Amino acid sequence: MDTTRIASLSAAALIAGAASAQDLTVVNAPWAGESTHAQMLSEAFGGTFTSLGQTEGINALAGQSNMVHTGFTNGSYTFSRIADTGDSGTISLRDVAGDDTNWGAGSYRAESIGGYSSLSHDFGYMGSDGEFNTILQAGTSGLMSSIHPNESFTWAIQTSNGREYAGDSLMNQGGQDQMVSYAMYDETNRLIGAILFFEDWHGGGSDYDYNDFAVMLTLAPTPQAALLGALGLGGAGLMTGRRRRSLA
Repeated sequence: MDTTRIASLSAAALIAGAASAQDLTVVNAPWAGESTHAQMLSEAFGGTFTSLGQTEGINALAGQSNMVHTGFTNGSYTFSRIADTGDSGTISLRDVAGDDTNWGAGSYRAESIGGYSSLSHDFGYMGSDGEFNTILQAGTSGLMSSIHPNESFTWAIQTSNGREYAGDSLMNQGGQDQMVSYAMYDETNRLIGAILFFEDWHGGGSDYDYNDFAVMLTLAPTPQAALLGALGLGGAGLMTGRRRRSLA
């Protein structure tokens, strides 16, 4: 392995994370017996995750600035915080340069990786109509599904007590940020997914530790590719078909 190249890529990731850190929401310490983000990542991916460093961010609980981790790594996987505010554009699992409010049209696979809450959660997204679209339904076996929205959207959850919380803070009661996110990189610094952490309460009754429900996002095959795969029509089959038509 080219350790020099890996080291330079890791340094680049740290610099990129620091550039957007000024727009991060603070994640408070969880209740006793609950896991921090670093611990939840260890539980899901193995190894021990250590901090990439800290910077100043906005604390929804205290209404003031506090220190916040810019990300975590276990040497094999690195999770770097995506900005929570500061960019009006859209991001995707191919480009996370921006904030996590608006995500672009595309194909996404979602998988629940746990959480600490007395509530159950449906996970989904809201498009331009503001309606909640369910992706993962509480109690569904496996808790993994794929979506292919054709417009920009924001991620969201519905809780078993009838509340909805979106990644876009303007859509939330009280206007607080209820979701923080991390871009997921492999050991070569290749972007391979993202992790979303939700807070399922707001206002004075919330601890804003963002560990109530967590979802991993990865790239999903497009509907066309999935259909071709189900029919056994891979690239070789398509090429053969073209040759036959051209020779006829």
